[in-house]
This record gives sequence, structure tokens and C-alpha cells, in this order.
Amino acid sequence: RPASSRRGAHPPVDATPPVAAEWGRGLMFHSDDDLFSMQIRGRAQLQAFVESGVSASDPASVDFIPRRLRLTFRGHLLDAHLEYYVQFGFAPRDMEANLLIPLRDAQLAWTGIRDANIRVGVMKVPFTRQRVISSGALQFVDRSIVNAELSLDRDNGIQIYSNDLFGLGGILGYQLGVFGGDGRLRANNDLGLLWVARVQAQPLGRFDDAYSEADLTRSTTPRLSIGAGFAYNDQTSRQRSTTGDFYQRTWMDYFHVEADLIFKVAGFSLQGEFAYRQADGRSEVTSMLPDGTEITERARNGMGWMVQAGYVFDFAPIELAARYADVVRIGEISALRPQRELTVGLNWYPMGHDLKLQLDGSYLANEVSAGGVSVTQERIQARLQVQAHF
Repeated sequence: RPASSRRGAHPPVDATPPVAAEWGRGLMFHSDDDLFSMQIRGRAQLQAFVESGVSASDPASVDFIPRRLRLTFRGHLLDAHLEYYVQFGFAPRDMEANLLIPLRDAQLAWTGIRDANIRVGVMKVPFTRQRVISSGALQFVDRSIVNAELSLDRDNGIQIYSNDLFGLGGILGYQLGVFGGDGRLRANNDLGLLWVARVQAQPLGRFDDAYSEADLTRSTTPRLSIGAGFAYNDQTSRQRSTTGDFYQRTWMDYFHVEADLIFKVAGFSLQGEFAYRQADGRSEVTSMLPDGTEITERARNGMGWMVQAGYVFDFAPIELAARYADVVRIGEISALRPQRELTVGLNWYPMGHDLKLQLDGSYLANEVSAGGVSVTQERIQARLQVQAHF
């Protein structure tokens, strides 16, 4: 029998226990032969929300919502290079109104080839940086209006990728992917697919928090990551390519282009992003419904940019941050409505992103149609959110 089972024998002091629990790392299991591991983590974002128009006559609203309630499982199977990741979301806004399924991610990845790893399943489309960054690692209560309108969200597909292309110490990386094109857990009923390519570079050297907002490490070494993405969605039935309402009688072919950067040093962080979406060919289709009603459906052609910055003080894990974002239409017939955002935030990170309290206030302006005339609707919004990622 093994020595550890004999009377008076003890396991090595450096042995990893088969079950462990730790705040910020969750509940961890692994087999004695290391052929299996599992990490279970939960995350809750609880939010208080106030919004009002700028005029005294405009209605105001107050609400308390569970913004996100997530449960994740990750680990490896049979081999350390065969990784899995599954995530569920149980808050109302974690699911689409007409697809009340909590599954958000379900993927397998083979990471044994440095320059050509493979991931398959339901996953985030590797396009804009802020969408790829976890909602648990954001500098503000939520992502920008540019991300909401012009990013590509989760989809079903496959990607080939590398985080250390050519073995240069993580300076270069890329992702190439093919997806269904109609969004998470949606069946693709035509031949059209979403084709995506993204590259990123860290010219000052690799750093681990290139996909995490705020400079919580406060390292005095300057760190820079830049990225660019391209996507083509052939015959998508959704107005925002992989999200939003569905077209009733038509589809669109969309070109997507984006560029982004993040810079960090000594508590200061700067992040910027540009995104562009344009229909390929037709941007307007008029058709007839079965009841004889004529409808005209238009592409949401547009572009947007955002810049945000923050500073984490050295005397306490407290951060001040600000963000500006703009979304504009391309062409007069575009269904997209111009939007603008100005947000300031105050954050407290007693345990980094794993336990934080965030307060932000925003001025939001968007164009709406009133009686056939376009007018600008202005709103003031305040949000208070606590996150526990255990």
C-alpha cells in the first residue's frame, strides 16, 4: 500500500489537495493522476439604477436589478492541453427575451500547439477588445454604447488562435474564426457564415492584464496592447449582425472593422476603440407581408469610437475614471440612430475585480423619431453596483 496510508506517515507538505476553496479562485478539484480538473466559480453583480430626462417634465425611473448572475466551470480532461469552459447566466438580462436559455458558453480547446490552438463550441466572437474583456473585469458598471451597438457577441463556431505567435514571449497573437452568424445558440438556416480575424500586439512586452480594465497592479513598467479586427457576416438575419431584433423578410451582408488599444502604467490606464459596420451591397429592402402590408427594412450602417481613462491611487484601491463615446450613422437610410455617452466613475477594489463597488454617472443622448421628425433625447443616469466573484 502507498506510504501515505501507513501508520505515522504523512503526505508531502507540497502536495496539492484534491479539493480546495479560495476566494477569487472558487472551488477547485483535481484527480490524483491529474487527468481531470475542475474549477467552479460564481459571480454576482447587484445594481441600483436611477435614470431621468434632463427636463423636469421627463419621467424618471428607479430600479434594483441583479445585472449578472453567473456560474462557471473550467478545467481539463485527460490531458492538460484539452481544456473545457462552461458558463451559465441566470439573471434576466443574461438571456434573450425570446431565448430563455441560461447557457452562455460551452467550449472545448486544444492548447498543445503554440501557434495554432483550436477552440470549438459557443463562445465570444474574437472581435473588439471590450467585448472580449469579461464583464467582471470592467472599469465601469457596464460596457460603452459603442460596444452595445457595433460589437459582435457570442456565437456558435470554431476558431484557431495563438497567444504567443512564433514564440516571441507573447508579443504577438491572433484569432481566426468561423461562426454561424446569427448569435448564441441560434441555428444557422442558410449558407451564410460569419468570418472573423483578429490580431494583437504588445510591443513593450507581454503583460497578463491586457484584457482587464483598470491598472490594479500599479506597475511602473509601461504596458501597451494594440489590436485590430475584421469580420464579414454573410446573410445575417439580425439587425446588429449577431444581436438585436430579427429582420422579418430579409437579411443583410455586413462588413465589420475595428481597432483598439489599452495602455497602463503606475495606476493610470487608457483605453480606446473604433468600430465600423457597413452592409455589403443592398442596405434597404422593401417587401410584402402575407397580409398585404408593405414593409421597408434597412441595415444599421454606422461607426463609433470611445476613449476611457482611469487612475488607481497608491494610498488605497480607489479609482477615478471617465469615458466618452459616440455612435453615428453612415448614410441617410441607415436604421441606426446617433448616440453619445459621457460617463464618470468612482470605484473601490478591496479585492481587485473579485470584490468591488462601482458608482458611475452618465449623460446619454440619442436621436429618436417623434411625429416623423428626428429629435435628440437626453437622459441622466446613475448606477451603483457591487460585484462578488468568488
